[in-house]
Amino acid sequence: MVPLAAPAAWAQFYDLDGVYRCLTVPDAACEERLRDQPPPPPPAPPPVPTLEQVIAKVRDKTAGPREIALLEKHAAANEPRAVEVLAWCKLNGIGVAADPEAAYWLYRQAAALGVGNALKNQIAVYKTRLTPEQRQRVLMRENAN
Repeated sequence: MVPLAAPAAWAQFYDLDGVYRCLTVPDAACEERLRDQPPPPPPAPPPVPTLEQVIAKVRDKTAGPREIALLEKHAAANEPRAVEVLAWCKLNGIGVAADPEAAYWLYRQAAALGVGNALKNQIAVYKTRLTPEQRQRVLMRENAN
């Protein structure tokens, strides 16, 4: 039984030795073998996180651009929970630069979608987080509607 195992081990050693030689001292034969090999498959894209996973990252304050992009996509589709969470992110600068004016409008959208406390949050943002210039812009836009 021992003689049968030895040739397999020698074959493996030889292959590894050949690969090592091609890495350290490449020659024409090495180049030809590399050219004949199929290219490696492209890396698989990372899985798209679920809305629940994104919300967990927002709670942990670890959300990044990828999570914000997913929230924006869901908010554009008028998903109430995504709109509310995106408003929170914009208000508090989670995964994106803080933008209380954008948060104001998102809370307005959330209120229109029936999200509880969204109107109260919108009013609180107006009273406590907007600058006088931002308040003026908000009022002008509200009056235009």
